[in-house]
Amino acid sequence: MIITILVIALIFTASKWIKWKVATLTMVYYIEKKQYKQPLDEEIKECTGFVVQNMIKDFSRKH
Repeated sequence: MIITILVIALIFTASKWIKWKVATLTMVYYIEKKQYKQPLDEEIKECTGFVVQNMIKDFSRKH
């Protein structure tokens, strides 16, 4: 019984990871195809901070 639950959880997690990976690589391909300049480290840090802050806000509103 436990093995079945773990296998189902593994399949679910793997499918979500594959979906995330495809979406991320799609965005990378789009950026390269459109010949946009690569972001600077400072820009990446700023954007990461923005996303994390908004994820925390969204999470705290739902609970």
